[in-house]
Amino acid sequence: MIVLGIDPGPETSGVVVYDSANDSAPLLGCHKAATEEDIRGYLSHWAEHAHVVIEQPACMGPLGAGKVGHMLDTAWQAGRFSADAEAYVGANRVHTMTRREVLRGLGVLSGTGSADSRVRAACIADHGGDGAVGRKSAPGPLYGVSSHAWQALGLVLAALEAGIIHEGGDSA
Repeated sequence: MIVLGIDPGPETSGVVVYDSANDSAPLLGCHKAATEEDIRGYLSHWAEHAHVVIEQPACMGPLGAGKVGHMLDTAWQAGRFSADAEAYVGANRVHTMTRREVLRGLGVLSGTGSADSRVRAACIADHGGDGAVGRKSAPGPLYGVSSHAWQALGLVLAALEAGIIHEGGDSA
């Protein structure tokens, strides 16, 4: 099953296209700083084949100065991407998850390090550990994932693990 994961940001977003049926090369595409136009391109290209999962921002604690505007802008983008995704692939193949749900789904809700680093570590562990990323001369199955694309990949893996995406378009 092909899943398009979107980690929205106020200006650019992380995007991953993941094929859960392909263990050796599951990554069909990724972008660490996709624009709205890039995301519409992904949605258009994968409309017939993919489910879409979008991170839905939610406050997980006190917000410092300057964070409120960032959170609101990100929430605005997430809503726009959800509407676009529903237009391209249909509402029954568009799903949202909060960061807390992603962390829980990956089994890294608590632990040491930032939430972002725990998501990255869980993605790597899920794909065989140290060799999952690889090098240019010997790429692993996650070669090319960086920055916000790790969060998009974690979103996809958590959605698959949680069972909110099912073959055929139905959601749980």
